[in-house]
Parts: sequence; C-alpha cells; structure tokens
Amino acid sequence: MSYKAVVKREINQFINQPLILILMVVLPIVLCLITTSIFKEGSPRNLPIAVLNQDNSELSRLLERNIQALPSCNIEYRITDFEQGKDLFTRGKIYAMIAIPKDFQSDIYRMKNPKLVMYYNNQMILIGGIISKDITTVVQTMMVGIDAKTRAKKGLPMQVAVKKANLIAVDDHVRSNPYLNYQYFLSLIAFGHILQILILMVAMWAFGIEFKKGTTKKWLKSANGSIIVATLGKITPYFLVFVCDFAIIYFMYFVLFNSPFSGNFFMVVVSTLLFIFTVLCLGALFMSINGNFRYCLSNAAFYSAMGFAFAGVTYPVMAMPLFAKIYSASLPLSHYIKILLNQTMRDLPVVYDLQNIFALLCIVGLCFLTLPRLKKLANDESTWYQKWWRNSGK
Repeated sequence: MSYKAVVKREINQFINQPLILILMVVLPIVLCLITTSIFKEGSPRNLPIAVLNQDNSELSRLLERNIQALPSCNIEYRITDFEQGKDLFTRGKIYAMIAIPKDFQSDIYRMKNPKLVMYYNNQMILIGGIISKDITTVVQTMMVGIDAKTRAKKGLPMQVAVKKANLIAVDDHVRSNPYLNYQYFLSLIAFGHILQILILMVAMWAFGIEFKKGTTKKWLKSANGSIIVATLGKITPYFLVFVCDFAIIYFMYFVLFNSPFSGNFFMVVVSTLLFIFTVLCLGALFMSINGNFRYCLSNAAFYSAMGFAFAGVTYPVMAMPLFAKIYSASLPLSHYIKILLNQTMRDLPVVYDLQNIFALLCIVGLCFLTLPRLKKLANDESTWYQKWWRNSGK
C-alpha cells in the first residue's frame, strides 16, 4: 500500500459522486463564462441620467449633446423641476441629475462663473465615480474651448490661446488596470474567488467524507500509516482536475477573449499550481479542528466566502484595520491575485512576486503542521462524525 494506492482509492471514491464531479468540472467553467459575460462591455455604459435645463441656450444644448455622447451616460429624462429629479432618484430610475442654471450661457460670456449642479448616487461607488469623472471632464473641456475662443477673439493665435486656457496639463500614466476595462481586471479576481470556494469545498468533502463514513483508518492504512502520504495521495486527483479547469479558463480568457498578457508565463503557471495546492491543503487544516465534517465545512465556507472583498483589489489592504489585514494575508486568493495582475497587466519583474509565492508556501507549511492533529482524530473513533451523529440520538 502506498501513494498510488491512496490516489486510486480516492478516484474510486469520487468518480461515482455526480455532485462532486459537477463542482469540479462543470461549475468552474460555467461560472467563469457567466462572469465574463457580465463584464463583456468592459465598463458600464448607457447609465440613465436626467437633465434639468433651465437655460435652453445654444451653449446649454451643446453641453447636453456632449454629455449624451459619453459612452457611460444616456440622458433618458429631460425634466422641468427638481421634484421630478428627486422622484426619479427615489424610484431608482436614474444614477445622476445635471441641473443647468438659468442664464448659463450669458453668465459664462460675462465671466460670472455660473454653477453647474450635479447630483449623483454615490452608494454605488463605481457608477458614481464613473459618471462624476466623465461629466466633469466634459465640462472642463468645454470651458477650456470657450476660454480659448475668447482669447483668440482678442488677437491671440488659436494654438497660443489653447495653451493659455489650459495652463496645467496632466499627463496620466495608469499602472493598475491601464486598459480601463473592468473585464480585464474584475474578471480575474472573480475567477480566483470562485475557484477558491469550489476547491476548498471539494477538499472539505474529500477529507470530511472519511470522518462521516468512519473510514479514516482505512484511508491511513492505504498509506501505510503515513498522514503525509495519505494527504498528498488524497488531494492529487482533485489537483489534476482543477489544473485542467484552470487551463481551460486561461485558454478561453487569454486566447478566445483576447485579454492582455504581458508578463512572465512561467510565474503565472507556478502561482496557479501553488494556489490550487494551497487551497486543497486548507481542507486538511480545517478538518483537523475537531474532525466534525459539518462543523469544519461551515468554518471553511465562512473563511472563503468573503475572499473577494478582502483580497485587496477593490479596497486597499493598507487602509484596512489590523484584523482585516491578517485575514487578507491568510487567504491564498490575495497572493495569487497579486501575482496574476502583476504578470498579466502590469508586467512587473518576477522578483516582486516572490514574496507572494513565499506567503503561499507559508500557508502550506501551516497546513502540514496540523497533520499530526488530523492523524490523531482519524485514529480516534469517538471523533467520527458518524459516531457523533448516532450518539446524539438524532
């Protein structure tokens, strides 16, 4: 009896389990396809807004047309008073309202600095930020153009007038998500989060079913009593299946959907393999708590469910409180996503990702430290879930 025997035993264990096969083969691909379809536009488009034009001048209508030309905005409502706008906000019909004041055009030409009022719903931070940024850019561009024309009328050449009107030019260099495309950015995080949950749930089943059925001693016997061989043999089939899942997902994402990849391919492969192995090892760690399948499965689900929020991409880890930083560091997803983003979009040198590889190895090391405890529980029949269930009288 050896490593091969454990692997063969494990394959026989899950091959006739349709639910586990669905979790390993079907769900990862289907969910990743759904995620890709959600972000297929790249960034939010045609967000409904309202305009209150109290001036109705040529300039105010030009401003309306410029806002309507924005990919992110769609003027669905032209209202006549603030109450209509308030009602549309309350009913969730619009994300923003722009109020153009009376005498807007005349005040601009008289240099009276009229106030253009914009209301937007910032409960949805992403949408609010996009609308605010785009409309502000449109207004500033228009004002520079008007200022330049005014200066040109006073005798300045147009090129000089434009430079005078726009004294400070900002030269943007975007490093994180330089494509300003949320499919390239959020899809990767969503893929990792989905796979982390599915891999951990499968790992919990693989270890927990032994305790539930009371077959832990047979499992250890097939490995000649070695808990390390038993653990490695148990997770090997699942490791290979999820490697195939990732290969299919990467092929769809980077080849079929033509997503950008500008970094080190070898580092991505190594980090992906280590990510899968780390999450599978976490199954052993959680089962070593007390050997109760249901209890440990609940703990694992709670641990992995909030991974997306704490991975440090949508909200920076450095701004989190200490407990949240520790929790983020304990998630394999946090380190895997950093490597993936660094190598696919930021093209950073591999040396910057070695700390993330080290962090994943530390999590694996912690899991292996719990194996003696897992072996003790496996040999103690009083900790078996099956026996606990029977003694509880249920």
